[in-house]
Amino acid sequence: MTSKGSNPKLQKKTKPMEELMRLSKTLQFNWFIGHSIVFFSAIWYLFSFNPFFYRLAYVGVTLSFGIITYQQYFLKSIPKTAQTLLHDENILYFVMSIFWLFTPIFSISLLPYLSFSIFHSLKYVTNVLLPTVWKFNAEDKIITVLRNFITDYNEKCMYWVGTTEIITFIILFFKAILFYRRSWILLVVYTLFIKIRYEVSKYSKTAFAQWRVRLDGLISHPSVPIPVKKGYDCFKTNLIKFSNFKITQAAGAEPAATEKKNDHIYIYIYIYNSSLFLSWDLF
Repeated sequence: MTSKGSNPKLQKKTKPMEELMRLSKTLQFNWFIGHSIVFFSAIWYLFSFNPFFYRLAYVGVTLSFGIITYQQYFLKSIPKTAQTLLHDENILYFVMSIFWLFTPIFSISLLPYLSFSIFHSLKYVTNVLLPTVWKFNAEDKIITVLRNFITDYNEKCMYWVGTTEIITFIILFFKAILFYRRSWILLVVYTLFIKIRYEVSKYSKTAFAQWRVRLDGLISHPSVPIPVKKGYDCFKTNLIKFSNFKITQAAGAEPAATEKKNDHIYIYIYIYNSSLFLSWDLF
């Protein structure tokens, strides 16, 4: 009776490790490990700027996004059409991460992946590790705090990522003009990437709209020279024309349906130095 009574205690002590070992055999756990590598390596790189941790972070990115790609397109019967791949952000970020891994270091490129890793890791810890390994309940304070943090900041972070990607594009553009090594290759690839993101992501569209409002307000100020205003208007007109060229089509849409289009006008009000400016956009 004594030996039987002691076994549950022994099992209770070893159970978390057993659960962890069981989870370690799953693809989802390895996906979590990939994001953990990204998180710790990116943080360490941003404080030390050691190239090793930059490359290691992107190894983690390719691992985590590669597992998702494998699960979606090799373990499931998802159609592998061009439009399906273009609409899948996991594919886009996976392909882009390979370019970042094998091209010269570009520190700001890590920030979107670091943001993804923070929230993906927290979700896995909250939904899997804490309840399964350490038997936390949904009502426990740590679970509540983590879930509230994810709920409050996940979407805000996605909008921030959209802005970061625009800044990345601007920096790449100037690096290409100055003929940095492999900058033109990266600029072409990243232009294609951000064009697709603009077409399929509401976060990217919002980021572009916000930047347009800010620039419209700044350029419209009376102190800005006329040639600068004309140059900005020319640039904006060409950018709008470029945005009208579609690489993707709406999910499930047929080619014939493209003849009919619903136009939506978005009006923005911008205040700069006590002056009121009006901007609008057509989608």
